[in-house]
Amino acid sequence: RREPRADLFRGRQPPALGLYRLPEAGEKAPLERLAGSGGGEAQLSAVKSALWDPLRPGTLVVADSEALHVFDAAAGSPQLKEASTIQVGQRCSAACLDPHHVGQVSTVDETHLKTWDLRVGKLAFRRDGAHLFGVRDVDYNPNVPYQVLTTGEDATIKFWDLRKLDRSLRSLAGGHHHWILRARHNGHHDQLVVSCGTDSAVCLWRAASVASLPLGEESSAAQSGVGAPPPDGLIRRYEEHEDSCYSCCWSAAGAWVFASVAYDGRVVVNRVPGEEKH
Repeated sequence: RREPRADLFRGRQPPALGLYRLPEAGEKAPLERLAGSGGGEAQLSAVKSALWDPLRPGTLVVADSEALHVFDAAAGSPQLKEASTIQVGQRCSAACLDPHHVGQVSTVDETHLKTWDLRVGKLAFRRDGAHLFGVRDVDYNPNVPYQVLTTGEDATIKFWDLRKLDRSLRSLAGGHHHWILRARHNGHHDQLVVSCGTDSAVCLWRAASVASLPLGEESSAAQSGVGAPPPDGLIRRYEEHEDSCYSCCWSAAGAWVFASVAYDGRVVVNRVPGEEKH
């Protein structure tokens, strides 16, 4: 969340939700429980994503394997209040909130990519057969409206314009040899994408052709008047995990730092190679 101090939101078995506040930096104190979803009001299956809405403070969107649940977490009540529910499919695997438009969220289930308008509870965009096999993840480009990436069980990352879903903008393959479980845009330099998968690998990609402004283009244009973006493709494959790697992310404090976590219990931190920064 954007408020001072971080709130930790988690799911547990049986499916339930808990909202906690982290202690102040340097303070040795237990987590403070603020609210929960107990009491039977929210009927959840396996939770896939729990998302703070960046455009509506206090709004929490939870995706489970079948539906999107919208909660009001700003009321100060010890009970999380469910405001609405939208059925999205029977095998939802991930969801991501649109950082550019209020109340829009994209989900993936089976081979489908869907975008929902939470304000009216209806489907806004849909693409069937987004990947050859199942779709595993979706992420919005933080700098380009209507643009998302998806990952699939076909070991491919695809980039889409939600307004023109007849074909993908770009596909990247050759880095992973099995399912790609997660991929994320770099929030500062959106031509950089990190991904991880069940082959235990982490891959760093260059997607200059669909980026808002490829690295080096601004300085090149200033010097020569011509900006030629570098080619798309795999930058580096990291093989430092011994089991399926199920999540990866970029650092919120350093634009060139990313981390991954796997079922081997290890968190690995890496940096973008120096030659990619200029």
